Amino acid sequence: MINFKISMSKDGPSSICREKTHGARKRKEKGKSANRHIDNYCIVDLETTGVFVASSAIIEISAIKVRNNQVVDEFSTLVNPHFPIPEAATAVNHITDEMVKDAPSLNDVIDTFLSFVDADVIVGYNCAAFDMNLLYDSVQKLRGMPFRNDYIDLLHVSRRSIEGVENYKLETISAYFDLDTTGEHRALKDCFLTKSCYDGIYEKYGDDAFNAHNCSYLGREIQYSSETLALRKLKGLLQGILQDGEITSDEIESLRFWVEDHRDLSGHYPFDRAFNALDDVLEDGIISQQELEDLKKTFSLIVDPVKYNRCHDGIPTLQNKHVCLTGEFSYGAKGSVEKLIINAGGIIDKTVKTSTNYLIVGAQGSDVWKAGNYGAKIQQAMKFNSKGRNIVIEKEAEFIPRVNYLIEHPGENEEKGNGTR
Repeated sequence: MINFKISMSKDGPSSICREKTHGARKRKEKGKSANRHIDNYCIVDLETTGVFVASSAIIEISAIKVRNNQVVDEFSTLVNPHFPIPEAATAVNHITDEMVKDAPSLNDVIDTFLSFVDADVIVGYNCAAFDMNLLYDSVQKLRGMPFRNDYIDLLHVSRRSIEGVENYKLETISAYFDLDTTGEHRALKDCFLTKSCYDGIYEKYGDDAFNAHNCSYLGREIQYSSETLALRKLKGLLQGILQDGEITSDEIESLRFWVEDHRDLSGHYPFDRAFNALDDVLEDGIISQQELEDLKKTFSLIVDPVKYNRCHDGIPTLQNKHVCLTGEFSYGAKGSVEKLIINAGGIIDKTVKTSTNYLIVGAQGSDVWKAGNYGAKIQQAMKFNSKGRNIVIEKEAEFIPRVNYLIEHPGENEEKGNGTR
């Protein structure tokens, strides 16, 4: 076993909570994204001891109730986590041990909070991957029931609508709308900042900004330069960690600090995959050899998803199989590759869907791919695969000869048309 306990010293923060979340990891009954603009809702914000769900405790919880776009009520309380607050957390939210020593425990206030938000849609900033999960786990642990409220994550809404900003942190979007951010990183203040940003985005961009399916900005693949650079940086960090075949506690610590500083990348692959992998292994502060091996596999998958998701046994058939293309092809224009696939009995998917069987990567790649060696389509395929799909990602060099063979041997193609892939 590798002891990865992080001290409470000036050397860095502790993200290790004294009480584990008891494994409410799948969150099967978690609410869904509302995916629309609404007038009645509750805005919720948490201040915590860390940034990883499994190892964080709530030290402040605030909410404001909105009816017909107007704030009608508010709820806010400090929470005693019953262990020392890490210095790094205090440096951000300015909440100290002295401030919470006489505060109620989460068990004392959770019922009042649940009554306040009731069945409202929860609006938050970067809430989908953090606040909603931490609330789900906490309510499950304390009351034995899931936190089912649907939600709107304004971080995702901001990404779809606002261009030309340095990053998508709440403070940056607040500055974009010329808001006074004095006192930010306290839960109630951040609730009101989120409300102002929510209103500002709606006034400037309308309903479509809140609908991921209808949003005109999603109709084209916008490249967010700051995010692209950060995702490529992440890939580089993982490559460096994997270079010698070993993962050390110092490397994990450095990566942990990096992801803590880039939480605005939440919602992006591969950031979420790396974040969740770290979250899992840091839960109890002890990293076993098996957990290290699992991390190596996850990081290897992130660095080279094509290698680890390809069809090593070859493609048995394309008959009635859905095929999507990404990148530029040495064979020629995508149109000519698509004709080849159709001649072999395949069906062309313009985007990666749950029904997609194969994603084929052009040999010439693309300069605009976010992670350098892959882009949005591979990211989407990886997301689907992480949820149980089996989308094979194949390189052009292996794929084109196989398609030609299937065309030249139609009997074999027809015979295996009912294959598993």
